[in-house]
Parts: sequence; C-alpha cells; structure tokens
Amino acid sequence: MKKAALMLVAAALFSPGAAAPQGAVDPSHGLIAVSQALKGLGSVKRVLVIGAHPDDEDTALLAVMVRGHGAAAAYLSVNRGEGGQNLLGPELGVGLGIVRTEELLAARRLDGAVQYFTRGYDFGYSKSAEETFAFWPRDSLLADVVYVVRRFRPQVIVSIFSGTSRDGHGQHQVAGILAREAYDAAGDPDRFPEQLAAGLAAWSPLKLYRSTRFDRAATTLRVETGTLDLVLGRSYHQIAMASRSQHRSQDMGRIETLGPAATSLELVDTRVKTAAGAEEKSIFDGIDTTLAGLLPPVTAGKTRDELAARLAEYRALLKQARDALGHGAPATALPQLSTALATLRAAIELAARSGDPAADLHFVLTEDEGKLGSAVVEAAGVIIDAFSDDDLVVPGQSFEGELQIWNGGDRRVGLETLNLRVPDGWKSEALSAVPDTIAPGTLLRARFRLTVPERAEPSRPYFLRVPLTSGLYAWPNGTGERAMPFGPPVVEAEVELSIAGAVVEARAETVYRFADQARGEVRWPIRVVPAVSLSVTPDASVWPIGDVASQIYTVSLRGEAPNGLSGRIWLEAPPGWEVSPEAAGFELPNAGRTTAVDFRVEAPADIEPAAYQLTAVAETPDGQSHRLGYSIIEYPHIRRNVFFASATARISAFQVEIDPELRVAFVPGAGDAAAEAIKGLGVPVDVLDVRALASGDLSRYDVVVLGIRAYETNAALVASNERLLEWVEAGGTLIVQYQQYDYFRGSFAPYPMRARFPHDRVSDERALVSVLLPDHPAFNQPNRIGPADFDGWVQERGLYFPNEWDDRYQALLEVSDPGEEPKRGSLLVAPYGSGLYVYTGLALFRQLPAGVPGAYRLLANLLSLSG
Repeated sequence: MKKAALMLVAAALFSPGAAAPQGAVDPSHGLIAVSQALKGLGSVKRVLVIGAHPDDEDTALLAVMVRGHGAAAAYLSVNRGEGGQNLLGPELGVGLGIVRTEELLAARRLDGAVQYFTRGYDFGYSKSAEETFAFWPRDSLLADVVYVVRRFRPQVIVSIFSGTSRDGHGQHQVAGILAREAYDAAGDPDRFPEQLAAGLAAWSPLKLYRSTRFDRAATTLRVETGTLDLVLGRSYHQIAMASRSQHRSQDMGRIETLGPAATSLELVDTRVKTAAGAEEKSIFDGIDTTLAGLLPPVTAGKTRDELAARLAEYRALLKQARDALGHGAPATALPQLSTALATLRAAIELAARSGDPAADLHFVLTEDEGKLGSAVVEAAGVIIDAFSDDDLVVPGQSFEGELQIWNGGDRRVGLETLNLRVPDGWKSEALSAVPDTIAPGTLLRARFRLTVPERAEPSRPYFLRVPLTSGLYAWPNGTGERAMPFGPPVVEAEVELSIAGAVVEARAETVYRFADQARGEVRWPIRVVPAVSLSVTPDASVWPIGDVASQIYTVSLRGEAPNGLSGRIWLEAPPGWEVSPEAAGFELPNAGRTTAVDFRVEAPADIEPAAYQLTAVAETPDGQSHRLGYSIIEYPHIRRNVFFASATARISAFQVEIDPELRVAFVPGAGDAAAEAIKGLGVPVDVLDVRALASGDLSRYDVVVLGIRAYETNAALVASNERLLEWVEAGGTLIVQYQQYDYFRGSFAPYPMRARFPHDRVSDERALVSVLLPDHPAFNQPNRIGPADFDGWVQERGLYFPNEWDDRYQALLEVSDPGEEPKRGSLLVAPYGSGLYVYTGLALFRQLPAGVPGAYRLLANLLSLSG
C-alpha cells in the first residue's frame, strides 16, 4: 500500500454537491444517503427545469424527480434575482444576487437538484420579451442555455413559462422563449460550435414540457408529488415546500402540507414515438432509461458484447445491494457496492475504448462512478471533515487546519492518498504524520499549514471578477465555473480510501467552525480578503448646492492581518474640493480590529450640478495601497459569503431646498434607505421603534414616512395604525411608500383604495410623467418640479399603484408604459382632519440610493406638505 502523504494540487473543477450546509453537519449521510444513491444508479433519467428567477423553480417536481425517482435533475435560472427587493436586509443589486444564489443552494440541498445560471443580470420588472431582449442580447443568453443543456444532457426539459405574453413579466417570457429555442439548438452542431471545440457535444433532448401552474386547462400530465417517502419520513411535496421556504429574502415561506399533491405539465414537443392516443403516465414514457439503451448501436463486435455483459452484471449487483440494504444497516450492502464499483469501472474502460459511439454511455457511467463511490464511503461509516483555524485570510498569511477522518464502521479502511486542493501559488506543509490504515472506531487527525501568496486576489465569485457589460456578467473561459452558482471551495481536502477492496475518492470543503451559544455549531467558508478593508459612510449622498458648506464622511477600516498593521488613510476628492485632514494615521493591532476616521469635505463655491466621487485609500508600510472593502452577507438559512466593493462614496450635487427645521420620523420597512436620504437633505430623522409607535409623543413630528412594505414587515406599525391616523387627523403629514396587497386588503388608509391583481406598475424608467395638478404644492413648494426631475430614473417608475380610490384622494400624476392605458395611482394625496395622508407607489426606494436629483426634490416637496 502506498504511504499517504499531504500533497498540494491545483484547485479542482467545482462539484455542485461539494458545498456543505451552514450549521451542524449535513444530514445526508448513512442509510438515507446510500438509499438515495441506489435509487438512481444503473438508470438514465435526467430532467432540466428552466425559469427566469430564483423563485420560479418547481421545487416539487425537482424533489420528486431526485428524491423519489432517483433522477438527476437541475434548475437553470436565467438570472440571480438582483432586480428584486430584500425582505431580510440591506443587500440590493449584485449583493442581493449573492443572497438569492445562496438561497437557491440552500433549496437544492433539500430537494437534491443541481443549480445553474446564465450570465443574465436581473435589471428589474419588464412587461414584454422585446423590452427584456433590449437589455439581454438574445443570442448570448441562448448560448448560455444551450451550454447548460449540452453540459447537463437532459432527456427532458421542463419550461416553467410558455414564452408568450401570458407569462406576464418580460423576463418570464424570455425564459420560455429560450427554453424552446434551446430544445432545438442544443442538438445542432452548427449552433455555437465554439462549445463543441471546448469539449462539449451536441445534445438533443427528447421531450419538452411546460408548467401549467397558471394554465391548468392545458395539462396533459400530472406528476404526483404528495407521495410519502418512508425512508425520508416526509412526502416530496413537504420537502419541496421546505425547499421553497429557503427563498426568505422574497417572502416565500410555505406550510409543509400533508396529503396528495401534484405538478401539472403540458407536453409541448417530443422526439419520442408513442402509440397513437396513448396517455402519458410519466415524463419518461417512451424514453429508454436503461444503460443498455446507450450501447453503441453499430457493430462494436466483441467490445460491445463485453460492455453489455458488464452492464448486466452491474445492474444485478445494484439489485443485490438494494436487497441487502433492506435487511439491515448500510454496511450490509457494502460488499455488493464495492463489487458493483469494480464492475462499473471495467464498463467505463470499455466505453472509453469504444470512442464516440459510446460517448453518451461513458458520460452516464462516469457520473455513476462518483455517486457509487460516495455510497461506498457512506455504507462503510466513514465521515470526512476538514477545518481551518481562520475563515478570513489575507495575502501572505499562514494559517493551520486539520483533516479529520472518522472510521465509524466495523472494518479497517486503507488511506491511499491525502491531498489539499487549493488555488495556484499557495503553499502547504504537513504538520503530522498519517497512517496507512484507519482502524474501526478510530478518528484520524492530520494537521497542516497553508500559506497564501503575497499577491493573492480576493475571493470574488467568478462572475464578478470583470464588470458587467450589456446586462450580462462575464464568464471565464476554460474552467468548470461557467454557469455554476459559485466557484470551487478555496481549500478542499481530497482523500483516496481503500474500502472493501475498492479505492474510492472523497472530498470535504475546509471550513472554519465555532460554537455559537445560541445556534450551536456554525461553519463558515474560507475567504481571501484584503489585509485592510475600507468603506465610506455615507456611500451615496446628496449635496444640496448653496445650502451645504461641508459634510462629514467617515472611513471605516477593518484589519484582518493576524499580527496587525498600521498606515495612513486619506480621501481622494475631485479637483477643487478640500478634505480635512489631508491624511491620518491608523492602527489595527490584530485581526478583526476596526477603527474609523472622520474627514470634513468641502465643495468649491461654484460647484456645478453633477455626479462626483470620493475614494478612500489606505497605504501600509510595505508600500501597498488599498481601495477595496467588503461586507459580510450572513443569514441563518444560507452560507456566509463576502461581497467586495470599491471604497467609494458617490455624491449627487443639485439644487434643492427644504426647511431644515422640519421634524421628521421614519418607520422602517423592507430595505428602504429613505431615512438616510432625508438626512442627506439636511433634515434630522428619528426612527420609530415599537415603543415609540405604541406610546411615544407623535406630536413632536411634522411628518412621518413609512418604509416600503412596512405593513408587511413591521407588526408594531399594524398595531399602531389607528394611533398614526389620529396623529394625521390632528395635523400631521403621513407619507406611505409602496405597500403590497395586505395593505389594501387591511384598510389601513383613512379612505378606501384598491389595487388590482396583478397590480398596476410602470416598468419603463423613461416613461412620460404628466403632472395632473400643476398648481399643487407638491410640485411648487419649496422646489419647482418640472419634466427634468423625471429624467435619469433607474429601473422603474413605480409599482403597486392603486387603480380605484375614494373621491377625497387627489391623483397628482399620470404615467404609463408605452402602449398602455394611463395610470393615475402613483401619487395620491388626501386631507384627513387637519392633516394630510399621502400614498405613493413611485419607486423612490430605488431612486434615492442612486442619487437621482428629481426624486430628492420631489421627496423634499412631499415632506414640506402640510394640511
């Protein structure tokens, strides 16, 4: 036996199943893991579901395919959901895309499917495929979908959407169109030949379905999902609802109901010949799902006969393993699993020898090899884990870790090799010897030390290494990262074990773990971060011309160097701007230490209306300059991640007037920066908590502003709504930003208003806005609002516009998407007692962080309204 040694190798291609869940160990071990593997081994069932967004997938279909039928299933999301809103926290845009990608991975860990993406960036709501293709180059997105089809090789594609206007959202329509086109294009070697040159093969799926969840009358097939799995103790529908509930940033929590359930589909196209009038009972009807069906059709002679014999033997051994598994612990099936693996490898060798005619068979058998090898490890009772002494490491740092292999089974296990897969340029050192074998009941511990290169790049997701262009992320060439959720683990342990006569490979991501007294064991992935991280507060601000002499900007610094560091920090400003102090020293004596420096920034007296930028720069004694910061994305239901951004502050300078003596309060909603925007106008803001809403002195305030979706996310607001209306009646001004359907159903407004389903919205941010009452104070005091104030808006005009309202409301604006009827519900104002009630569906929550001058000027006027 070869002596095991700690070795350093280049990073492996990403394995979709490599990521371990946050928190305690993944429960997919032992009997359940072996049983699940045996469901799918020895057959060919592959299903690809295609949708537009992270919450579009049919989790029930994915769960029943993988957990019920042992099929390989995947979900392809055209984008990562960056254009939506965040019910949980402040992340929007790219940061929200990371959150929703992690939520999809949390969902896939439950339903067992694989996750893919295209390069598309979610630019927000659109009403047509034509509008969507104006942002997304059609051929580029089609190439991405074809790439995934050729990579995953499904027999069946299920499109969530029809590709017609019936789908509503323009991105939904595009997802349906691309699914249909890819069904035909993936098998055409003349389409996207560069993919074939890179090693993929043309692939023609055999069936195309679409979901009929919104069109039940078109259903041709019902897939039962409410079946109880006696091994898992839950139905596939229950698993699916738990999977769907991982989309917490999108308010997608579901009850895991008992009893029958089904997914409804329509067969759109098929390349399978079936008897006329035959009724489908399965999406695999008419498809040969046996391995024998992939045997080379032409005369492979003796090799073909040998291959057929090996496949028959492999199938028989799998049946014996299933029978053995039903009579006891997983170890009872270990001899059959080990023998099946040897037989499978012989078949793989024969298929490779047969060349192109057996390429499809070779692909499937190779996937079986990985699954069967994992089943051998699980059946043997072997658990592998790898831990690091640090999670955030910096260039040049050395840190230690430990690989643990626990032989919890009843037989000796041989240790053939032990490798650490790390990025290029890293160095490793073994700190302890390892044995050749691991006795039953023994825990092996192998310590190691890793050193990060001095010029190591931060651990950015592969799709964020290059800036977005034309609504698309950039993908690297020649790696396995393309279309995957993220790249490979930074550090991954890989071992080869000899178990019951078979040599198998097992991997474990190296993570940092610690005990949280509230949650228990918590695991964080390793990330490379800068030695010093910078951020500027506020990172987006306004500069009211003529009213502001100077503003304070705070640069926050965080050090991650284990031995600490020091240096100088300054702000780079536009020419003619003055910053005081010019520079300041900083000390960060150890990892995790933070500090902050305030800079007073003064603009030139003749500042012009424009966009400006400040950049924080830290210089360390080694001569390196740092301009990058990171924020940690962390929620209990997803893996921890890091989002990098330049340490810059964007400034929007323009003319705006407001009374700085206004007394304003803000009630938080879901991820709304209105309070910061109001402060940027020079008006102090109090944030009202539960006590202030319930019993605080509201008479102190002239205006109260409600955050977006506040009635959905803030129970204290719901409980105190009558109290707020009494305050309005006494003379206050209440500004309600957009709310969802519960607001309209709950009758929280003083007079009736209703929103249709789906709600009125205007998705074209350039749509013409007409002022209905030009003399209204909202457009005249203290700022004169004109057409220019509606220029430069981002993503959309607004959403959740009421379509009916009481006559006591005044509609102030009219706006519509091209070709649609005008909508007048975007801004409503009504007197109530001595005060004013304002509802606006205008997307101020997007415009204010983007520094849109007109949005600030309109907000200043709304704040200045009085009864």
